[in-house]
Amino acid sequence: MIRHIDTATAEILEFKEKNPKRYKELIDSGIRIGFGEVTNNSSKTKLTVAEIHEKYCPKDTEYAVLTKAVIEGESKESAKLTAELLAKGRDPTDIVVHSLMPGIQTVCEIYDMGEAFVPEILLANDALVAGVTLCQEKLGDIPSSGKIASLVIEGDVHDIGKNIVAAILRANGFEVIDMGRDVLVEDVVKLVKNEKIDLITGTSLMSTTKEGLRSLAESISFAGVPVACGGAAVDDHFVGTFTNSIYGKSPLDAVKIAQAITSGKDWEEVRKVMKK
Repeated sequence: MIRHIDTATAEILEFKEKNPKRYKELIDSGIRIGFGEVTNNSSKTKLTVAEIHEKYCPKDTEYAVLTKAVIEGESKESAKLTAELLAKGRDPTDIVVHSLMPGIQTVCEIYDMGEAFVPEILLANDALVAGVTLCQEKLGDIPSSGKIASLVIEGDVHDIGKNIVAAILRANGFEVIDMGRDVLVEDVVKLVKNEKIDLITGTSLMSTTKEGLRSLAESISFAGVPVACGGAAVDDHFVGTFTNSIYGKSPLDAVKIAQAITSGKDWEEVRKVMKK
């Protein structure tokens, strides 16, 4: 029996080395099925890399140049171009949403199809943050739209998504408490008891840690603080299995959820809206 396992393992490793793109597709597909997501790839039209670039490329030529800098992970260039746009009187939030964000969205989608790698996402994220930081400074001390705590759940140390969500929320006028990664549920409970928090954004990249989001949502329901759940290990089906939670697929979804919650809607209302 051990011999059969060794042989199978060797064949899998050989397949991974010869065809890494197809290997990643199969692994990702298996993970999605494990989350309860049923896919039908035969009916899904996949975009090419060029089409993805075109999909997110801003029509505004100045914005397009900045988007390109983010895609290429050029932090200094991103900061320089952002500063130039701000000096011309461009709206900081508009720059974030329509120029900086399309860059990271492009890289993430290309990564999903196996044509980009983690270092490229990290570099693109750094370039995004370089621009967002300047936009936030330009906004200055404006009245906060609400207070949000952002975290990666216990057991998970992958914080790229959390960092992007925190950055885009700040750019939209929200005060964000970045709790970091591998955060214990009890620490969040202490926070909502001691401070007025409107929303928690929690992410999980690993299937082994996603149940922590369920525990988190249930543990802070007493305070009326909902949890916006996202990350590679999370989907709408999973989040729909527990209360006090709302699924968000993208960083911009986090903004929509935060705006809805701070306007007075409860988590059930917002969940219905986000499903449409």
